[in-house]
Order: sequence, then C-alpha cells, then structure tokens
Amino acid sequence: MRNNLSNKGYTLVEVMIAVTIGLILVLAASASYIAQNRSSVAQESVSEINTQSKIAIDLISNEIRSAGFGISVELNEEPVNNITSIITPVDNTNQPDAITIVGGFRFIGTLWPAGGGAVICPASVTAGTNMVKIKYSGTDGPNLTDKSYLSIDGIETVQVSACTIGAGGICDSDDITLDRQLSQDFPLQDSSVGGTCNAGGAANCVAGRPVYLIEDITFCIDGNGTLRRLRRNADPAACTAPATSDNDAIAENIEDFQIAYAVDLDDDGLANDQDGSGSFDSGDFLDGAAVADPDTIKALRINVLAMSDRADKDFTGLGNPPAVIENRNHNSTNDDFRRRWWQTVTTIRNQ
Repeated sequence: MRNNLSNKGYTLVEVMIAVTIGLILVLAASASYIAQNRSSVAQESVSEINTQSKIAIDLISNEIRSAGFGISVELNEEPVNNITSIITPVDNTNQPDAITIVGGFRFIGTLWPAGGGAVICPASVTAGTNMVKIKYSGTDGPNLTDKSYLSIDGIETVQVSACTIGAGGICDSDDITLDRQLSQDFPLQDSSVGGTCNAGGAANCVAGRPVYLIEDITFCIDGNGTLRRLRRNADPAACTAPATSDNDAIAENIEDFQIAYAVDLDDDGLANDQDGSGSFDSGDFLDGAAVADPDTIKALRINVLAMSDRADKDFTGLGNPPAVIENRNHNSTNDDFRRRWWQTVTTIRNQ
C-alpha cells in the first residue's frame, strides 16, 4: 500500500531568506530605537543645561542686584570679613571670572523682648552693653566670627560684639550684645509682641524690627566645571572656601563665567559713555581688571556658558563655543557637545 502523505518542508534557501528578512526587520527596529533613544537623551541633556544655567544666571543676577542692601557703613572703614567693597571683581584673562559681593541677603528673624521681659527701647539699653534678643525665623543666626555683622531694618549696620554660642554654632537668642545702640530713627513695633516699653513710650520701641545677616558671597567656577556660591571667606581665584563657609553648587557643566562692568566715574548716578558713542550701550562695559574703583560700578553684564554632559553624535562639528565672551578667547573644538550661552545686564540698587 503506497503512503501518499507529503514530506515537503522549507528548503535551505527559503530558511535563509526568512532569516535574512527577520534580521533586516530587527536591525531596522534596533536602529529606530537607537535613534529615538539618542534623540531623547540629547533633548534631556539640552533641557538640563537650559534649565540649570538659566536658574543660575537668574540667581546670580538677583543677588548682585541686591549687593549693598542693609549696609550703612563704609566698608573701607569697617570691612565685613575683610571685604572692603560692596562688589569685588576678579578678572581672569582666558579663564572664568569670579565676583564677590557683600550685603544683607538673609533674613534671620526679628528683634524681640530681651530675657522674656519688656520690649527693649533704645533709651533703656544699659550703656556699654546694647543688649538685644533676636527671635530667629529658622536655624540660622549670627556668631562672633564670620557671621557677626547684622542689618536692622535693612537700614542700620551693627556688629555682634558678645554672645553665648549655642546650638549650631550661633548666638543664643537672649543677651546678644551689639557694638552700638540702635537708632530711634526707624522705630517699629510688632503688636504681637505684647508688653510695654521700659522707657520712651511706644514711639521708641524697636521690637519687631527685621534682622538680616550681612555676608560676603562669591560666585566662581571650580576645577570640575561647577558654578558655586560660596558664603563667607572664599578664595575666588581657587573657588574654594573654609569648612565653616556655606558652599552651594548652583549649576554643573559650566564652561565659562564672564562679567563686564559699567562704571560711574563722575558720580552723576549714570554709567559713563566709555566708547564715545553718545549713549550707554554694549561698548561701555569694562573688564574687571580695568575697574579702578569698585565703588563706581553701576551695572554688570553677566555671561554663563553651559555645556551638555553627554556628546550628541548628530551634532558633530556644530558644538563650538563662541569665539569670544567678553575678554576671553575660546578655542575651536568641533566637538559633539551642545552649548547654551546666557547673557544679562544687571544694575546695582544700593551703590
């Protein structure tokens, strides 16, 4: 009896064709996935450098704009942490710049009844002691070293000359002795304090007056390309600070930080026309090294150049930084890294 069952199958050629087609489909899908993933990574990197660098330049601009707030003394006569000017430019030719500013940037609390008693009035402060109490709004406060300068109301500058150091290395809130009596020119009284003044009547009360910490702040780029904000006693050239300073990283992958300055040499309140154009324009800004007197600075042009942290292979040959930013020349790189250059002009309010 003959068996008519078919024994036919795929030939080797058919199998090879099927495998080849399958491989082509897999490779096409893989290439599409790789391209989409690369595009996604590139877009994420671009978004990150845009966000970080924009936040950084806005923060720097805002704090520079507030430089000098709360300082009622001449810094060349009463330096704050050895800083003698509200703005100290640090110009580094063909390297990132740095800048140090001084001001009452941080609100730390309000004046409060001393020792739990009646509200302090200037007329009742014991001669030679000038003792106050500060009700802290958080965990920060003055000490006797690098955080000893305070601004009351953003108007009066005083220094803590004596206190008991407590938790966190700051003065206990009671019995803080200042180097001078508080003025009665700008009295404030917080109705929530309660109690009555020891002398002089309510018009002379100082309770409730806001207290700001006067500090020096340095902005600079460290050796790893991180833009830093160093509070108190920084070394701007090395972009380092002591362990007791506040050291904040505000943006990473920053390739350059450059600042130019507009000055008022004739003290008329306006920046001088440096380039003879007849009006204030971009040609009126000087490099930091050309600023003879930092107290004449009226405006700053701030530049931040950020670079992506990942190469973008689809961006070959287009990653050159700007040829020149202020007085720094940049070498052509032709690399695969995307960059973002921000520039803003900031005027000084308190100088």
